Amino acid sequence: MIMRQARNRAKTSQALAIELGIPLLPSLVAHFLAEQLHPDPQPARPSLRPFTGRIKVFNSAVATFVAPSDPSGIGSMRREHIHVFKLDFCKVTDALATGQNDYWPVYLSIGNTHNNVRRAHRNAVELLAFLAIPKAAKKYTDNPLFRHFKKQLFHAAMTRILASLKAGMTTPQLMKCPDRHFHRIIFGIGPYIADYPEQLLISGIVQNWCGRCLAFPNDLDGGGAPRTKEFTDALIDELPLGVIWDEWGVDANVVPFTDDFPRADIRQLLAPNILHQLIKGTFKDHLVEWVGKYLELSYGKAGAKERLADIDRRIASAPPFPGLRRFPDGRGFSQWTGDDSKALMKVYLPAIEGHVPDDVVRTFRAFLEFCYITRQNVITDKTLNELKDALQRFHQYREVFRDIGVRPDGFSLPRQHSLTHYEVLIRLFGAPNGLCTSITESKHITAVKKPWRRSSKHNALGQILRMNQRLSQLAAARADFEARGPPSGTLLSDAPQFPGHRPATAARNTPGNSDAAEEENEEGVDREEDENAGIVDERPGLAHSDVVLARCPARNRAKTSQALAIELGIPLLPSLVAHFLAEQLHPDPQPARPSLRPFTGRIKVFNSAVATFVAPSDPSGIGSMRREHIHVVPSWRRGLARYDCVFVSTDDTQEGMLGMEVARVYCFFSFIHTDGQTFPCALVHWFDRIIDVPDELTGMWMVAPSFLEDGSHNLAVVHIDSIIRCAHLLPIFGKENVPTLVHCHNSLDVYRAFYVNRFADYHTYDLLPDFF
Repeated sequence: MIMRQARNRAKTSQALAIELGIPLLPSLVAHFLAEQLHPDPQPARPSLRPFTGRIKVFNSAVATFVAPSDPSGIGSMRREHIHVFKLDFCKVTDALATGQNDYWPVYLSIGNTHNNVRRAHRNAVELLAFLAIPKAAKKYTDNPLFRHFKKQLFHAAMTRILASLKAGMTTPQLMKCPDRHFHRIIFGIGPYIADYPEQLLISGIVQNWCGRCLAFPNDLDGGGAPRTKEFTDALIDELPLGVIWDEWGVDANVVPFTDDFPRADIRQLLAPNILHQLIKGTFKDHLVEWVGKYLELSYGKAGAKERLADIDRRIASAPPFPGLRRFPDGRGFSQWTGDDSKALMKVYLPAIEGHVPDDVVRTFRAFLEFCYITRQNVITDKTLNELKDALQRFHQYREVFRDIGVRPDGFSLPRQHSLTHYEVLIRLFGAPNGLCTSITESKHITAVKKPWRRSSKHNALGQILRMNQRLSQLAAARADFEARGPPSGTLLSDAPQFPGHRPATAARNTPGNSDAAEEENEEGVDREEDENAGIVDERPGLAHSDVVLARCPARNRAKTSQALAIELGIPLLPSLVAHFLAEQLHPDPQPARPSLRPFTGRIKVFNSAVATFVAPSDPSGIGSMRREHIHVVPSWRRGLARYDCVFVSTDDTQEGMLGMEVARVYCFFSFIHTDGQTFPCALVHWFDRIIDVPDELTGMWMVAPSFLEDGSHNLAVVHIDSIIRCAHLLPIFGKENVPTLVHCHNSLDVYRAFYVNRFADYHTYDLLPDFF
């Protein structure tokens, strides 16, 4: 069966012969026509005149045939398309489709946007261009001329893309700004975020050299003078190219694109890259790998495998925490991602304690402190001093890897060397605040991968660009509509309200309705770690934190205090509620309180609460409020129980851990007193501090479950206003192996001593300052 006629193809046999490059085509058609008109064989055919008539060209046909294995059964007929066409187009694929990259996306962001907005998928980062990646035959892949051509093509393309801004870099341009006023604008090229291989490309530096300073590759931490355009030009003018390459680490054949623009030097514009320099580079590729090499050198392959398996079990036994990625197999990732590395950093320190020398633990601690200080939203001179101290301790303690034979050649590694530039870069460009290539990788999902999936997969680049253009226009229109406000007298506002009508804003998406989120999680929605998922734009009127119960009480739970006491197995619960009520009604201390009657009224039980708290490192900035759910459920995702731990404020005059206590919440509930006042409260099990200072080795506070003299749990009922936020506890494993029956849901019940994980997230780190 013939398909639809092809467009823009030949209309005559002679034209088709030229198009296909087959001059004999008209004669072949004449022979075919003779055979069709005279199928009987003839001893001699007369000379045939070439066919010169009009034709129709088709790009495909459909063949319908009988399947020989089933000539008479149902479904024996088969159909397939036969494609015959010729196209000339630039192949554009994505790593998602074939694993081959044929283009290089470049992203752009303006300089006066807060980093939280850049990370929160709010169109502060836009797709600027797709740069072609030249391909050549395999024999030319390592050809120096071809490699130089690829490098210089990148810089030429970037120059062409930014050329429209060049005039505005010297002459002020009159533009309308977001404040709806016109201003004179001077453009400038800001910091360039890239991983190390891309830094080499854009700065014209040789492998293993630093793109920012003149430190020698065999002693990068020895430091060197800053690289500048003027110094590089002087080297090119005075020295041979080979000497410049070998002794100064400069590829003189590459002219950076910033040389074509005023006030721009790419060597000074290389910005910090937390993802590739700290998280993936130093932590995953260096420190974690070095631990495995140490174990192999010390205990052999079999012993190292056994100890790494125990480290994996320790990681897998980390209790749940809001936003913390789960590790059911420890470090057993099929493919490491940035989120995997960031999540592993939070639980890795206690997991290796006892298996490695103490100085290795101190190395990890110093490095983690460096990372978390860098991540703060507000960095002061005091913070920079803490940053320098953490870096100095990291350099001091990492020498243990040289002493034990893991790094006999030293630590001249470009990614670790980049840590020495962070203080200067922070002073130049401000707090990194999580700004790194992770924002472009997340933008790559919405700007490239999702549009590619929606495309027809044929000439996908044009479709991807069109989708991005339309999405940007929709986002701009939405921002404009929100700025203008809703029109008055809309059809919906004038529509009559019927009995039983409810507003469209359902309670399911409200912040306080954590039971709804609980139901979504029970359906299998796995909410992985997201740095920006808890950002709150509004700022409630509170001093430190605010905790509210879920909007709806839990179903099929106890309705009275006696029933809840039986459900939880805590007979003293009514008496604990009575003591709580007496303290709330009579807060002034009394020499002797009369015997209190157990509370026997009705209650409402809740499976969760929502904590909205201030990030201490940014008490007044954009996105300083964070929101997280505290889960207290007898069955988490239709499995075992989950009872989260929290920080409870006990002394407002003290800072950090000295002004708080750690407790494990067994139940959220509320009740109404006789005067009509509602008391939202929580039943908690207290934890005691083992010592009143953090652990010298890990820098974490140590706590243990509190018990009374008779061996029973030290329980209390507290008002939810005293709760600050979730706390994450990690077992103190010591040198013992983790039993196979221990997992994340029962580790809080099995172990009797815990670290208060100050590395659970950046805000916990700010909440628990280090006293050393």
